[in-house]
Amino acid sequence: QIHPMIFPAKNSAARRLLQPTSRLVDKIDRIIISNKNIRSSMCKPDAPNQTVQGIGIQPPPQLKMLPAFITPPVISSFFQGPYSKRKIALLAVLASILLGTVTFSALYTFHRGFRRTIQFWRGMAPLVAKYKYVNFKATKIDHCSPEELEERLNAYRETTAPKLVDLILRMGGIYIKIGQVMSTIGQGLLPQQYLDALKPLQNGVPPRSYDEISRIIEKSTGKKMDELFVDFQEKPIGSASVAQVHKATLRPKNNADIPTPTVIKVQYPEVAELFDADLSNLEIATRLFAPENMEVAKSLRKRHEKELDFRLEADNLRECTRDMQKYGVEPSLVRIPRVVDDICTQHVLAMEYLEGVSLSDAIKDEQDRVAKALGRKDGDELKSMLASKMREHFENGGGAGSGGMQMLGDKNMKIMNVLGPSATALLRTYASVRDGIENAAISVIKFGSKLGRKDNEVELIADTVAKKKKKFNVNLGRALKTLVHVHGIQMILSGTYNADPHPGNILLLPDGRLGLLDYGMVGKLSLKDRETVAETIVALSENDKAATAKLYRQNGYKATLQNGKDEVDDAVLHRFASFHFDKIDLSPLTLDNGEKMDIMDVFRLNREKAVPTWVEEGRRLGGLLVGVSAQAARPISLAKEWRPIAKQALRKKE
Repeated sequence: QIHPMIFPAKNSAARRLLQPTSRLVDKIDRIIISNKNIRSSMCKPDAPNQTVQGIGIQPPPQLKMLPAFITPPVISSFFQGPYSKRKIALLAVLASILLGTVTFSALYTFHRGFRRTIQFWRGMAPLVAKYKYVNFKATKIDHCSPEELEERLNAYRETTAPKLVDLILRMGGIYIKIGQVMSTIGQGLLPQQYLDALKPLQNGVPPRSYDEISRIIEKSTGKKMDELFVDFQEKPIGSASVAQVHKATLRPKNNADIPTPTVIKVQYPEVAELFDADLSNLEIATRLFAPENMEVAKSLRKRHEKELDFRLEADNLRECTRDMQKYGVEPSLVRIPRVVDDICTQHVLAMEYLEGVSLSDAIKDEQDRVAKALGRKDGDELKSMLASKMREHFENGGGAGSGGMQMLGDKNMKIMNVLGPSATALLRTYASVRDGIENAAISVIKFGSKLGRKDNEVELIADTVAKKKKKFNVNLGRALKTLVHVHGIQMILSGTYNADPHPGNILLLPDGRLGLLDYGMVGKLSLKDRETVAETIVALSENDKAATAKLYRQNGYKATLQNGKDEVDDAVLHRFASFHFDKIDLSPLTLDNGEKMDIMDVFRLNREKAVPTWVEEGRRLGGLLVGVSAQAARPISLAKEWRPIAKQALRKKE
């Protein structure tokens, strides 16, 4: 396939070296010679205008117009000997470039994981580069003050936060899971612009069409939609990274049966492939940069693979329901939806329908009401102020607080400064009473209009406000305590727990109980691991640094200094454990030798070398619970909340 004039047979070394370039040569060949009848004959280099072999055929006009560096004589002479070192180097570079291009194209076309990595960095690299540029220009060129730098970074975040979320939605798969977790645990840690942009991921992602969903259901069950359902709402009540949920009424088996409302969870068809590609990338990165943590990466794969089989989720729902009933919290404090056995396949699952409001919506509603009580339009400005104050709280040691609203010190609510911690309850009560009065006024106006009032303007206002209002008759503080308590029982006593309790998966039911949804991602701990978690909780609650560090060292956790040789001291291990099982503490750390270190320097100079399963599982669940409490402006000490449960577990051990 290589043109004999350009690559004579005698130059076999060159032919072998440049064999991969045959496609490029073909393109050059087609440009130089447009007439296939003269492929074997070309004009002589010293007489470009004479006929070829005397048969009266002139060289094609394209040949005269070609630049000199790609005319056949030049190419021929370049690839023919003698071969100088420079020529060999150039040939090697050319061959490497072409071989690399071919390899890249093949990987991008046929390797899903490689393609998703490139797609991610194609979207992410410009954002990273722009951040570096903004930071470099502000500090090195314009010599901005810290306030000016923060102002520029805020402007950068405003523009890049939506782009980051768009990238997450385009990638789908595990990236949405990461976004959901970061939106929950990031309160007071991540900039507010990113938290606001990521927060919609808690309640869902853009849904799929009804036609696509109905095809998946029919293919998975082997039945037509009309055979399965009396009614099926085309608009989903929720959509997430793995599946979306529709409210439906199953067709009764017998005419005497009463149709009952259910929810139908339908898995997206491409999710398994996306997760496999993303987890393969994670395993490759772990093998290259942290091979000692390969077991953690493999456990993540097992967990996510189980999440993709809804038959296993049905088993998880049944098991967790039995466990929570055993410990007396279901159905008294929480409700776990029952599985409807009529539809339970790998990709479609029917469950009991629970009426309620998501925890994320309840938090937003409370912040909006408090903002109005402070004379502001909505909760956006309040959230920004809370994030700043929450960060200060973490930098002062974090842990249990009396609630975030009194931390504002708002000049329009000076009573808060006088009353201190009790101002939080007062302010929230005031906001609720004000909200109730407003709802009552709306009801009176609407009732009056029914009695014959013709005030269209007033009625229009009432209807508009009523549509915007959502009634949340819940005690958010009590709901959060229940959430933390129940998951402590699941992790420490039961050993089987929901590993993904972000606010979008929690319902606040009208009677004050919690609805615990989505048991696709469930963690399991052995008895020994549960006992280790319990001992760690007790040590953290007593602020026993030596005991905490000893437990970490003896049970598989290993961290070293940046040099990879020296082990970290007790103070560092204790602070790491605090992040995993207690609180967000960003205060300076006092080392065992009395030296003080900024917490960011601690993170930068120390490396995790081995993370056992009980730490990996515990820090994910603990981070979510601490994060959602901070998001609701009610920071907690998880160790203190779980201490009674841990004591109970250790008494059983004895």
